[in-house]
Amino acid sequence: MMRKIILDTTKNLKMKSLIKKYGITLRYVEEKDAEFIVGLRTNESRSRFISSTSSDIENQIKWIKEYKERESNQEEFYFIAYDHEGEPYATYRLYNRTKDSIEIGSYLSKPDYPNPLNSIKLDVLMKEFVFEDLKLDKLVFEVRKNNRSVVKYHKLYNPLLEKEDEMNYYFTQHKTSFEDAKGKIKKLF
Repeated sequence: MMRKIILDTTKNLKMKSLIKKYGITLRYVEEKDAEFIVGLRTNESRSRFISSTSSDIENQIKWIKEYKERESNQEEFYFIAYDHEGEPYATYRLYNRTKDSIEIGSYLSKPDYPNPLNSIKLDVLMKEFVFEDLKLDKLVFEVRKNNRSVVKYHKLYNPLLEKEDEMNYYFTQHKTSFEDAKGKIKKLF
């Protein structure tokens, strides 16, 4: 079983334990993660394709406190990913939830992290979480055009290109096209 999930009396999905699959472990972000997150988000090589972030750790702690309310309302999910050795190596966030979709983003991994396949495993696991556990039909995301390797990777799933502007591509990934492509992606690991 991928994760233990229970339904409470209000029918909200509640995670009882960590998500563990493909040799990685995910857990919800906590205030203690502020320094790790700021370190990733302000690292020059890692942050060039994301929106800018303050280097003030207290600001990040405040943001996490506000996020925890959105998490408890099942509006947003923010994870820290650990590899099989228990080393935290990445973040991944789900936000802007609607009745049938959610946006994925805030993926960042440690600079010079030695296992690039863990990035793919994390992405597959998060998409499975969206489609299987949250039972949503689609996810949306944007990718900076200059982030060519990530654009190429996402295109393996045959998402719909909804629009583009000077800086970004805006995609929608439907559950069916994800399921169709997942097998060949998983062969990579």
